[in-house]
Amino acid sequence: MHIEIDQSGKIENYLDTVVAFRNDEQYSVLLNRKIKMEILTEYRTKYKDIHYRLFAILIYYCIKNYLNKTELIVIDKEYEGREHDIKKHLLRLIWKDKPNFDKRLIMFSAIGKKSNAHRVAYQTFSGKLAPNKILTKKEVADFI
Repeated sequence: MHIEIDQSGKIENYLDTVVAFRNDEQYSVLLNRKIKMEILTEYRTKYKDIHYRLFAILIYYCIKNYLNKTELIVIDKEYEGREHDIKKHLLRLIWKDKPNFDKRLIMFSAIGKKSNAHRVAYQTFSGKLAPNKILTKKEVADFI
């Protein structure tokens, strides 16, 4: 299974953030803006890369149930030049569940507004679709 991942509502903005994919299947996770701001405020001084850690955590929750079927994960270039940081944090989480996961299966590319992943992320962000999972502060903090 090839998974394309897109985000709607950037992590650094005071908005809800949605990360989603859609191919044969679809999945979306939502992080409420209030919880997101609490996490950013609490961990900002401890981790200079908290935005990228948070993005990786959202991606992980989006794909974790599909790792056994995954042949390729393509993540939208939301944070140009920080792909290495995002991939590092994402692999740290994936390898806890699946130690033999091949890091070469994760790539970054411009997804575009016409992709199914963008549609799901945006429709979930705008309230037209319900998210599959709404993350709690504890669920996020456990992986920081």
